[in-house]
Amino acid sequence: MSALANDPNIVKFVYWDNVTYSPPGSVEPEKWDGKLATELYESYLDHCVEAEGLGYAGVSLPEHFGPSSPLPHPVIMMAALAVKTTSARIVSGANIPLWHHPMELAEQLAMVDVLSGGRLEVGLGRHGDRTEQENAIDLIDGVLNKIDYPVAKADLRPMQAAFLQDAEVATVNAWPRPVQRRVPLWSAAGTEESLAAAARRGMCVFTGLSINPTASGMAPITIEETIPRLHRYIEIGQENGHHLSMANVAATCFTAIAETDQEAADIVREGFINHVQAVAGHTGRLAGTIKPGETSLSSLAGLETPEMKALLEAPAESYIQNPFALVGSVETVKAKLEALLSAGMRRFIVLCGGVGSRQEIGWQTAKALAEDVAPDLFAAAREELLLG
Repeated sequence: MSALANDPNIVKFVYWDNVTYSPPGSVEPEKWDGKLATELYESYLDHCVEAEGLGYAGVSLPEHFGPSSPLPHPVIMMAALAVKTTSARIVSGANIPLWHHPMELAEQLAMVDVLSGGRLEVGLGRHGDRTEQENAIDLIDGVLNKIDYPVAKADLRPMQAAFLQDAEVATVNAWPRPVQRRVPLWSAAGTEESLAAAARRGMCVFTGLSINPTASGMAPITIEETIPRLHRYIEIGQENGHHLSMANVAATCFTAIAETDQEAADIVREGFINHVQAVAGHTGRLAGTIKPGETSLSSLAGLETPEMKALLEAPAESYIQNPFALVGSVETVKAKLEALLSAGMRRFIVLCGGVGSRQEIGWQTAKALAEDVAPDLFAAAREELLLG
């Protein structure tokens, strides 16, 4: 399977699942159900194999921690995907470089590319100090995609630094080398600044997933204000010697399809609240603000900023109004997808069921998107998968 950014005339979809443990499992570690977790992991892998058959060009998962989405080290699951799948691209959506040692993460990713036969696409999210973040991206890109990449001693892993003796700069080569001559890198970007930074590096971008709380709920970002930013991203990339197009841009979309718009919106809203509550409970337990037997609601109260309050109280209709949320009935989602296609979007990361929804709900949406909303687009992508 060629890289997601290749074949710009073919519309491509990437299946993304939150691998939600709670619900149905408990957020309390004392009630951890290992059998349920095993079933969820196995079900996710099976769904990814089925997604390939439906015509999804890629499969993806987040880097989350805690009971809502127990995926603190998604590279492990990506290695399993490399073995289970045969043609779909394996997309990290997204690794947070500063949560890991960048050198070690790059080496692990190189192994996944080899295991998959060269199907890896690396998504990198932003968190922490901007300068440290940029340095981490440089390290990951350099180690994955360059030979004899110079790395300062301070950036090496201790076992590597031990070989330098008096030298301050190492010459690093990942071993194994990736199968691909260049592993595609993606950046989660939405602002003009973050899009420009990605463009200068020649990175592809995830965009569109915007949750903008206001006093009256959530204000969706519009297609009209997004597309000019993306065109400028392409221009900046070209000014810096990179051949970019709208095929280098993926709209990241909360996706839920049901009998009615209201049912679909309720799925996403309730799942999002479940996700926030589970995260609050986990981090509250971590910080000692929640004791065994207490609920996450007390932790939520401590987090209740005006923005958080707006998110939790936003009406379900907010998700229908967001043009980048493929939420609604089959007919509604068809219309929303057509609007995005008409605006020039060609790549879609579909967050099936949103976050915090039961896994089977998200999978029903994944099938409905392929079979009922866009069967012709998926048929074309499926043919390309078979040829690739």
